Amino acid sequence: MRADADEVHCDSLSGTELGSPALSVRPSARPKAPARSVQLAGWLLASLLVGGALLAHWRSEPEPQVSGALHVDGRSLSYSEGFAARAGIRTLEVREASFLPVVSASGKTAFDPEAVASVDAHALGTVRKVVKYEGENVRQGEVLAEIGSPGLARIEAASFLRARSAAGPSPSRVLGVSFVRSPLSGTVVERRVVTGQSVKGERVVFVVANLDRLLLDVDVDAREARALRAGDRVELERDTAAGPIHGEVAQVGDGGSSDASLVGPLVVRVGVDNRARRLRPGQAVSARIFASTGARALVIPTRAVAWIAGSPAVFVESGHNALKASSVTLGCGNGELTEVSAGLAAGQRIVSEGVGVLKDESFL
Repeated sequence: MRADADEVHCDSLSGTELGSPALSVRPSARPKAPARSVQLAGWLLASLLVGGALLAHWRSEPEPQVSGALHVDGRSLSYSEGFAARAGIRTLEVREASFLPVVSASGKTAFDPEAVASVDAHALGTVRKVVKYEGENVRQGEVLAEIGSPGLARIEAASFLRARSAAGPSPSRVLGVSFVRSPLSGTVVERRVVTGQSVKGERVVFVVANLDRLLLDVDVDAREARALRAGDRVELERDTAAGPIHGEVAQVGDGGSSDASLVGPLVVRVGVDNRARRLRPGQAVSARIFASTGARALVIPTRAVAWIAGSPAVFVESGHNALKASSVTLGCGNGELTEVSAGLAAGQRIVSEGVGVLKDESFL
């Protein structure tokens, strides 16, 4: 049956209108829809544009403080409540207070120069007998050794003959023997001769010292030494000691000068009661010197000090959850408290807890 020329038909597969002038089109030749990759590219471009706009807006706004955030600008720090809680930050007000410093130092024990003696042979000859040895106690005037001296024997023989001819026979005795005697009571700490050894008169053959009292010279910074006086209590410690050994300050510098212009280290001499023989000369010990006199000073907890680039500093409160790392000059300390001589004023607030976390996480 023939279709009318004006009648329009539609291909059921492609949807192409069929009329008299057009023939049916094969399904494989129909127009294609836009590729899916093109749509995805459009979406990606739009997302990038929107993301760029949001980033620009975010940078233009102040950065919000999120939980656990710490922000550093030079030596200025700000932090969130979350960070404060995590770091355990606590602050306190700096005040003046009465302060007795404790000075720490170390050194080696030595003989008291007024209680040690080097003993010469006093004769040219040979050691006949050693009477005292190292570690033995001696009394003043006691014989340490005997030295046989031919020269002394000749002199004594001539003197003996003259005396005999003038006064008659005298008791016999050994001639030419020189006795080396201790000039003080103490302990033989050195013996430098043996029996049969030849010696000269000026040679040191023994060293005798009174070990009941030893001395300890320690170097103390002049700022700390100004707080010390003769008679101040001292505790000495050594690795093998069961407890502290007590002593006292004998002298500060050239006599305890408190001149504020002094700088650098001063020698503080400590006297130690060693009757119990708990120390030996030349032994390394650490000392804690307790000042007996003090004054009012600006003091802070020692734990509040942070060392930044090798110098002491504290974190000073500059606003709500805001701090500034300020350099300070330290004076004396007593372990728990430290004097601040410059860089802080009474009434300022500083961080007393959480200093380690602030120092580590700020990379100062």
